[in-house]
Amino acid sequence: MANVESNLTAVSLFSGAGGFDLGIEAAGFTTLFATDIDSACCETLRSNKKRASERNRPFLQSAQIVERCIRDLTADEILSSIDMQPGEVDLLIGGPPCQTFSVIGRRNGKNDPRGELVDDYLRILEGIRPKAFLFENVKGLKTIDNGSVYDELICKMGSPTDGLRYEVSPFCLNAADFGVPQNRERIFIIGSAAGIRIDSISGISEQATSQNGNGFKPRTVADALRDLPVVESAYPPNHHGRKHSTRIAERYANLKPGERDPMTRINKLDLSKPGYTIVSGSADSGGKGHIHPTEPREVTPRESARIQTFPDWWEFKSMKAADARRQIGNAVPPLLAAVITTEIRSTIFGEAKLNYCYILKELDQTHLYVQR
Repeated sequence: MANVESNLTAVSLFSGAGGFDLGIEAAGFTTLFATDIDSACCETLRSNKKRASERNRPFLQSAQIVERCIRDLTADEILSSIDMQPGEVDLLIGGPPCQTFSVIGRRNGKNDPRGELVDDYLRILEGIRPKAFLFENVKGLKTIDNGSVYDELICKMGSPTDGLRYEVSPFCLNAADFGVPQNRERIFIIGSAAGIRIDSISGISEQATSQNGNGFKPRTVADALRDLPVVESAYPPNHHGRKHSTRIAERYANLKPGERDPMTRINKLDLSKPGYTIVSGSADSGGKGHIHPTEPREVTPRESARIQTFPDWWEFKSMKAADARRQIGNAVPPLLAAVITTEIRSTIFGEAKLNYCYILKELDQTHLYVQR
């Protein structure tokens, strides 16, 4: 399954477990540089670069993977390492750690040091001067400090420095509207140095929706988990769950679909609906895994990865399960990233728009559209 013929290049900041990169590369971009401060994430990227090569897949094959705090990185260093000049990179992507802006967190905004990482994204944007950029963050960014943080960000992205201007197209998207089996609302901000505005993100093609007979229907938990081997199987990786006491298992078993457990405060998934948002949580807790729809247990990291649209062969390297859950929860769903980026590819760069079925095959997500 070869990658689409393209010379479009990308630099990836806050790369995490590679969800964003999987998506943009499925849409025909080539990541040349990927960086993250988290050692487990970088090991995940390096490992899957090798796994992709063994599978003759294009993902990360041209990427330099650099473990570094972004505050210690300069645009000149990035450009020098990929032998490019300011203005030559086609796309800059990244989603700075979002907990400080989340409605789940304390909403300290830029008073939290993590909020300042947005400024580092802007600093790299100013130095690299890409032809386009794609920025991702939580929906709560729009309302923090009564919207002033978001308004300031849009202004700075439109004019990062003297002589550099971008046409900015902001969106608040729910992943479930684009075939991801999960309700997950996030902000995406697209910038075009050529002054091209994107008015909408359309991605659910007739070829995909025709399989349902009546147009597009959201993908469900049942679609996500279809044909997944039993827990503790040798393959796919990361398919090992938490051990529960009899008391907890009985409590989970008595919950109805969609009902929340009063003790752990996690929800039981409903096979007939998209999943709840997979969140990262802290380094210790590893996020909320949610409760399996038919078994009295929390979902495994692999089941969460299915709901996030990672391919089964993509392995999350970690010393403990919490690391894998955190990486998965922090990621941009690859399928959503691909849908957005194919719009960028066609509207801003004038290249052929990829159809949705092609993207599904590239990301090994065809199980989402098996005839019901």
